[in-house]
Amino acid sequence: MTEALIILAQFIVPLLFLGVAFFIGNFIAKRHDQTLKQRAEQVSHVYCSDLNQFASVNFQARHAMLICADVTLGIDHFRGFLGKLKNIFGGEVKSYQKTLDRARREAMMQLLEQTHAAGHNAIANLRMEFVDISGNANMAQKASMVTILAYGTAYTST
Repeated sequence: MTEALIILAQFIVPLLFLGVAFFIGNFIAKRHDQTLKQRAEQVSHVYCSDLNQFASVNFQARHAMLICADVTLGIDHFRGFLGKLKNIFGGEVKSYQKTLDRARREAMMQLLEQTHAAGHNAIANLRMEFVDISGNANMAQKASMVTILAYGTAYTST
């Protein structure tokens, strides 16, 4: 009887931890998405482009400035577990993609907020870079972490 309980506990405890990680990770992600939407309303007037400058727009180059933002996010344990399972079978790891998307949106939001705070209303030549800073994340002691670096030129268009 006690051996059966031990074997059952060996399966239930990890599943319980994965379930808790799933709900906490989703709660944090949804809360972050809500704050991003609220922050986006405040900077919705800032124009953004990956071109050197906007077509048919006059701008004041003498006040242009470099803006830069970097965001580091870790993959929660549940998504990490799903990613490792997906790695066995191959294909796109959608659980990681959601975290990368959140990191990109947060970096973009920081650029827009910096542009607005500096008194500018446009960003040109926007670039985003992805960096995996987790090292060998396959080890059980480490978590997968990514950094998104975003930068561009903030200026005032008239």
